[in-house]
Amino acid sequence: MKKYVILGFLAVMFVLRLWLAVNAKHGDMYNSLDWGYGAAKYGLVNFYDLPKEVWPHSRPNQPPGSIYLHLSAVSLSILTDKLIDFANLKVPAFPSKLVWWWDWNGELLTIKLPSIVADFAIVAAILTLGKMIHRYKASLVIAIVYLINPALWYSSAFWGHTDAVVSALVIWSFITLFQKRTVLSPVLLALSIFIKASWIFIGPFYLIYYLIHFRHKWYNLIVAPLVVLILTLPYHHNIFTLVPWFYDLYVHRFLPGDYTWITILAFNFWNLVFAPSSVELTTLFLGVPAFIIAWGLVLFFLIILGKKLLSNPTPKTFVWVSMLFSFAVFLFAPKMIHRYLYPAFPLLSLCLVFMKRAKVAWIAYIIMSVCYLINMYYKWWAPGNKWLESLYTDPATKVISVIYLGVFAVLCYTTLKYEKD
Repeated sequence: MKKYVILGFLAVMFVLRLWLAVNAKHGDMYNSLDWGYGAAKYGLVNFYDLPKEVWPHSRPNQPPGSIYLHLSAVSLSILTDKLIDFANLKVPAFPSKLVWWWDWNGELLTIKLPSIVADFAIVAAILTLGKMIHRYKASLVIAIVYLINPALWYSSAFWGHTDAVVSALVIWSFITLFQKRTVLSPVLLALSIFIKASWIFIGPFYLIYYLIHFRHKWYNLIVAPLVVLILTLPYHHNIFTLVPWFYDLYVHRFLPGDYTWITILAFNFWNLVFAPSSVELTTLFLGVPAFIIAWGLVLFFLIILGKKLLSNPTPKTFVWVSMLFSFAVFLFAPKMIHRYLYPAFPLLSLCLVFMKRAKVAWIAYIIMSVCYLINMYYKWWAPGNKWLESLYTDPATKVISVIYLGVFAVLCYTTLKYEKD
């Protein structure tokens, strides 16, 4: 009976996300569709060298893995189009309203589908960890909360960006590492960064944990970059110049982004100091360019948390320091977008699985979720509501920044207090 209840719940959550997916279209989805259709039309060879005129909105500024993802979604949409057209001609039940519904919603649904599926992949990882450490009941509660959390489905199903996809790959990289699968784990991490570099911050902690526990299998780490290079070959056939070409693409096209602001709509520390957007990286703070202080703070937390992991390299500590650093990067690093807090949520969910006394962490999770949802709504305004939009005054956004900083401090304290829990 419990099995059917769980399956029913999962089905409801999935259908709900599908319904949400077709009720909003962020500008990012136009780019995703353009790049997917562009890859289908022009092929992958020299894809990144196509002229600006080819692209209706903007040139591709995401790694090759994201193009594969968008190409797959577009291919699914085209295939479904053909199947529906065939049914419309051959099946007596047609013509059906499904034809018109798919014409209107099909592209949007398929381009968001990977992110929707990724939500459930993260939930599966949470449950797997629960089974591994004999805390399945606790993990079941955490998984349910993850699925019903409005802040997370707003990102994956309503917005439709790939944050959930790259997060699912990293979370499963963690799980497989705890299972001692030393080839698959780094490959999953590399594939995440191959799609989007959002989780690149996790690299130092991953290497520390991996080399402490599996130093005798260090050579397995080589498989990950090899897989990425093989997957990149369709974009650049010259194997002798592949590595410098790929490096140049990341450094000069993907990582810089489109803005040179200290914060990009994120209600983080720099919003508290300045404003949520349009403040240049070089703006002085305490007489020093803000971006230097920003990276200095990130380096500080990297060293502190890295030492923490070195002194106690357990799976629990690995997850905790990763979560705290993801939060620290969002709060203090330059050029943060409001979406970039997303990695903290699946990581904090894993932390909750480990914890036996989790009241404080649960409160932090709820507060973070509310603040994240409030921040995500900023400037997108979907669904539109003039009264809600009017609440986003400068003092109000700074209150969210203070709350974020307070929650971060509480989570740091919780890590120390319940270290041996």
